[in-house]
This record gives sequence, C-alpha cells and structure tokens, in this order.
Amino acid sequence: MMYGSQVALGRLESEKARQKSKFSTETELRIALVGKTGVGKSATANTLCGENFFESGLELTGMTQICRQKKALVFGREVLIIDTPGIFDTEIDATVVENEIQRCVHLGAPGLHAVIFVMEIGRFRKEDTDAIRAFLRFFESKMKDRVVVLFTHVDRLQKEGRSLANFLQNAPGFLNTFLDQCQNRVIPFNNEFKKEESYEQINGLLTMVEALKKSNELAYYSDVLFKKAEERIQARERELEEIFKREFNDRIIQIEHSIKIQLENRIQQEQIEKLRRLYERKIANVREEVRKEISDKKSKCTIL
Repeated sequence: MMYGSQVALGRLESEKARQKSKFSTETELRIALVGKTGVGKSATANTLCGENFFESGLELTGMTQICRQKKALVFGREVLIIDTPGIFDTEIDATVVENEIQRCVHLGAPGLHAVIFVMEIGRFRKEDTDAIRAFLRFFESKMKDRVVVLFTHVDRLQKEGRSLANFLQNAPGFLNTFLDQCQNRVIPFNNEFKKEESYEQINGLLTMVEALKKSNELAYYSDVLFKKAEERIQARERELEEIFKREFNDRIIQIEHSIKIQLENRIQQEQIEKLRRLYERKIANVREEVRKEISDKKSKCTIL
C-alpha cells in the first residue's frame, strides 16, 4: 500500500505546470475592446473568437454590463479578448467606470498588447467626442501607442461603393487629431460576414496587433495600475496552487483508503495518475481560473 506523501504532487510537476502557465501568459495576445455603447464591441469580439460568446444585440441600453473575457485560438494564435461595457459613456456613474477599468486592467495583466477603440460608420456626434476624451483621460498618453481604431458597420460604405479611407477624408478635426495620435492605425470591420468570409479582416487586425507588439520596446502596455494588478493576480495564483495541491493530496489519500486489495493496485495507480494529470492541468491553467473569478459578477473576488 502507498501513502499520500509518496504520491504528493511534487515540486517538479508543480514547477512544470507553473512554467506552462507562465509560457501561455507570455505568448498570448491580449486585447481589450473599448468604445461607447452600441458601436458593436461585443459583435466584434464574437467575430474574433468565432462564436457567440459575448452578449450582443440591438438594444437601447448596452448588453454588456461588466467586463468579460474569452481566450480563443484564432488562426493558431492564442488571443485573450476582453469585452468592456460602454464605460466611456457620459451618463455612466464615475464609480462604475472606475470599477470596470480596474476589472479590465486585472483581466489584461500583466499588460495589454493593444486597445481596440471601436467606432461605427456614421455621423460623428458629440457623444463620440466625449467617449474619446474620457478614454484619453482615464489612460496615460502612452496608451495611444497601443490603440487601433476599428470601424464597424463598414457594409454601409460597401453599399455605396466607398472605402474607409474615402469616408475619413471628411472626418471632423477632433477625430482626425485622435487618429493622427494613434498613427492612423485604422481598420474596417464587417460583423455581418460569415465565419469563412472574416479571415482577411481578422488576420489584418491580428497582424496589426503583432506589429505593435514587436515595434514597442515593451511587448505590452503596462503602467502602475497593471503592475499592481499583476502582483495581486500572482498572489492569488499562489493561493490557488496551494489549494489545488491540498485537494490533490486529500483525494489521493481517499483513493488509497478505498482500495485495499493488492490485486487492485493497478487500478489505484491509474486513478492516481489520472488525478495527477488533472491537477497539473489546473495549475497550468491557474491564470484562467483567476480571470474567471475577476469577470464573474457573482464571484467574491478579493483582488479588485
């Protein structure tokens, strides 16, 4: 008969799983979609991840009430997609805005590779100006080095036989200034396309994000907020790892006590090995567990 201490999740297994989690965080692309309510942020997020994960629809009030995240494999690239509510709408309470920015920062820690500022094709109104001003007010000016301005409902232009470049020729001065500050990184997007039709626009956006990642001295944008968020997340990861290891060892002891006949030792070994793989996966995916806690409105997450 074996004893729990002999089959404990060892340091080597834990370290391998931890390194796998770290590698995933280092190699993924992290993007956040921001903008005013109703411009198609959630629809764009769904197009990117290839499924209807984010709530999207034609409503007078925004469907998205809280920052949500989805990690998706997009053309072979792991992409963390963060969808935000209309946090830059002028009627949104300042406390709500601050809370959701905090949530976005924690989900995007250790830093964002790009911020996708979503606008829609149409007349540029006062609320669009207010949304841009609010965005610039809440984030440092260096964030503009990471901004891609994405225009939805580009099908409206296609029906008129016009291009995005042609549309922007008549852009008001304030919008032109903002686009200049973002080095004119703009991309048209059509969320009405079928999955197979979206390849070119999705690949174009991700190529732009990859170029930002390579061109900046730091691979991702990080300020004091992101650094503090990363410290809290790493502390929570360590807590969860200890919880997972204790759960693993407790379940091993239960298995050993339940299987007492020598003949069943092979079954015992198989069960233990299965459990070991399960908990190694849990430790390897510990960052995703923390992100789920942050984006779950009902979660009693203590790091925000």
